[in-house]
Amino acid sequence: MESTYTFSFLTAHDMPEVHQVFLEAFKDYFVPIQLTEEQFKTKLKRESIDPAFCVAAYEGSKIVGFILTGLGEFNGKPTAYNAGTGVLPDHRRHQLTRKMYVHLLPKLRESGVEQCLLEVIQENEPAIRSYQATGFTVTRALDCFRATKDELLLPGDEPDDVAILPVTKPDWKTYQHFWDVEPTWQNTPAAIKNTPDEKVILEARDTSRELVGYIVFLPKNGTILQLAVMPGKRGHGVGKALLKQAMQQTAAPALLLINVDAAAVDFKTFLKRRHFNRFLGQYEMLMPLV
Repeated sequence: MESTYTFSFLTAHDMPEVHQVFLEAFKDYFVPIQLTEEQFKTKLKRESIDPAFCVAAYEGSKIVGFILTGLGEFNGKPTAYNAGTGVLPDHRRHQLTRKMYVHLLPKLRESGVEQCLLEVIQENEPAIRSYQATGFTVTRALDCFRATKDELLLPGDEPDDVAILPVTKPDWKTYQHFWDVEPTWQNTPAAIKNTPDEKVILEARDTSRELVGYIVFLPKNGTILQLAVMPGKRGHGVGKALLKQAMQQTAAPALLLINVDAAAVDFKTFLKRRHFNRFLGQYEMLMPLV
């Protein structure tokens, strides 16, 4: 007998149940994702997830699928970010993702959202087809990198003419001039500001106190959220020095960079020379609503 599904928006009260469904839905994923309750709450804050814009698919009174929706700006436009779509294994192949978007999109449009954004693992062809059928198109390819502390190649001393110091008030306006590409949703200044995890921001300045590079990372799990060097100062050991400081201040056994724009060829070459290994590829996908 064909299951009958209903769809509803969520409240903060529903999120503990969503967490349990999340664990079950992602247990057999391409890269299994198992978040503790604390990690799940951190995800909700960091990615600006608003329960009132999250959709659940129900069989009876039980949640069997969901879309977590973050709200904010991306590339200057009001954006709804899909922070995770999960469907329990027994309820797949019922087009629940598309049906949840049918329920969600009118509310997004009424709220002034101009585009929907998500990332999907490149090998996840069923999900890609589902998102394309909903109206998403691929905007760019993304790479994820990892290196254990033992693998990292950071030879030589730090440059004598550069001082690396922690800061509590990041200068995002200046940092953006160092970017070759735009960061993805989880690595934007807004996401960094929102994350409740301890974060460290280090700046590299030359002898005249000019800012020449910076790094933002989470010392507990080793995730590097942003790393950039002024274009004219690259190739002089600034990036390597920032990485070395991050490694020394990180409790985790490895450093991670999630969703590096595949078009950032020079930066990826820098990472590979430091012995970072690509372990996953994703696509960023976008759907305009206006």
